[in-house]
Amino acid sequence: MTMPDLYASPVRIDAPAAGSGSVSATRGGSTPVVVYGNRWCGLTQMVVRALARAGVDYEYVDLDDHPAIERRLWSAAGGRLRTPVVYVDGQWLVAPSIARLRSALTRTGVAA
Repeated sequence: MTMPDLYASPVRIDAPAAGSGSVSATRGGSTPVVVYGNRWCGLTQMVVRALARAGVDYEYVDLDDHPAIERRLWSAAGGRLRTPVVYVDGQWLVAPSIARLRSALTRTGVAA
C-alpha cells in the first residue's frame, strides 16, 4: 500500500492517557514499528504477539479508541482499510501475513 506524502511517517497521537487504547511496548526513544488495529481483530492480535515474541519494540494504536486516526488511515487507503495496518520503518503493510511482516522487519533492519 502506498500512502500519500502526508502519511510518510506514522500517525501518532499526543501523550495518550493511561488506558486510552494506545500501548507503547518500546524501551525508550521512538520506534520504527507502529501497529494500528482493533483489539477484537484476530490478525491484529497475531501480529502483536509475533512482534513481542521476536523482541521487536512497537507501539500499538487501537483504532476503536482513536476514530480520527482510523478515518485518516481509511482515507489514505482509498476507502479499503483492512486491519492491522503496520508501519515498519518507512514501509506500510496492510493486513500482512507473519511471513511478510518478518520480511519487512528483516529488510529494514528492525529485526534479524
